[in-house]
Amino acid sequence: MVRKISVSHAVALCGLTAVTAFALSYIAMSYRLEALLPGYQADAEIYGKLGEIRQTIDAYYVGEYDEQDAVDMAAAGYVAGIGDQWSSYMSKESYEAYTLSFSGQSFGIGLFTSYTADTNELRIVEVFPGSDGEDLGLAKGDRILGAGGKTLETDGYEETLNAISGEEGTTVDVTIYRAQTGQVETVQMERKTTEQVMAHGWMLEDGQTGMVRIYNFRRGSEEQIATAVDALLEQGATQLVFDVRNNPGGSVDSVCEALDKLLPEGDIMTLRTKAGDETVYRSDADEIDVPMAVLVNADSVSAAEFFAAALQEYDKAVVVGEQTGGKGYSQQNYVLSDGSALHLSDQAYFTPSGDSLIGTGVTPDFPVQAAEDFDLYFAAEADDTQLQTALQALNG
Repeated sequence: MVRKISVSHAVALCGLTAVTAFALSYIAMSYRLEALLPGYQADAEIYGKLGEIRQTIDAYYVGEYDEQDAVDMAAAGYVAGIGDQWSSYMSKESYEAYTLSFSGQSFGIGLFTSYTADTNELRIVEVFPGSDGEDLGLAKGDRILGAGGKTLETDGYEETLNAISGEEGTTVDVTIYRAQTGQVETVQMERKTTEQVMAHGWMLEDGQTGMVRIYNFRRGSEEQIATAVDALLEQGATQLVFDVRNNPGGSVDSVCEALDKLLPEGDIMTLRTKAGDETVYRSDADEIDVPMAVLVNADSVSAAEFFAAALQEYDKAVVVGEQTGGKGYSQQNYVLSDGSALHLSDQAYFTPSGDSLIGTGVTPDFPVQAAEDFDLYFAAEADDTQLQTALQALNG
């Protein structure tokens, strides 16, 4: 039996055949691309969704927006979605600022400050060498009242900080309250790159204890720590207290080099990648052999808590203060094609005994909670209960 097919049906069948062939070819091509480029299909889904979102916004959104800002926010959201609080996305500008800061340099007016919200006070903690602040004789305890026409009293903290920020080589008028004299003056300061103060040492009132406050473990901090320790020992210090409270961490290389000066021969840190590859940092036989203590709090993070853990495990120091949060990943920056970067947890790290700090942190030998009104950078020695506990432990 012969069945006749109309022209319209023939055209429809040809079209269906073409569509089917195209679909099969597309599926085959997708599988082939997936084999050649793992993740191709997942990338295509992401790009497709973002493209659909952009097209919908451009078609119907009644406002105006910056496309690059939207892309940066989308990238930041994706990295946040992996659920690792230590991984992040940085725009090109943020990455450039991060790189400068992590290298142990600072761009601005060369001051490390502490802000107290209750009293609305912005006080100087450290003056960086080579800054205009050093030339002007600014000192710890001096207060910044305002800058660039903005004041803390009328405009608030954020507006004042924004007024201080600006392009390199430009100047800003800063209003300073001098703690020593009680005088208020407005000085002109240049925005420029200076070396950060990352560690600072001094002798305590007992005349035998050297105190080393480590603000961070960025690159170059190990040299400042070593210089501070050597100077204190030359001044007659017979015991050392390291203060890593409020220390946000820093470089693996820097913390391991700082520990190498203090630890006996042996493992310091083991790093392990996703593929199982390991890097082991070791210390040599040279060590400083004096009684030591480390002060920690809940804001002693990453390299800071690892510093305390390593000294504790080798019985080189007693740890005093609060339980630390527990971070066990190190991060690497992966620069993207447009100059932005991923700050990504790509290695797990382990203490000298092979333990991870994730979920546990460092448990102090002498748990001491700081008072609610305790001001770390300006409290008198006698009012620092964590320091006093450390001194009692060192003295027997």
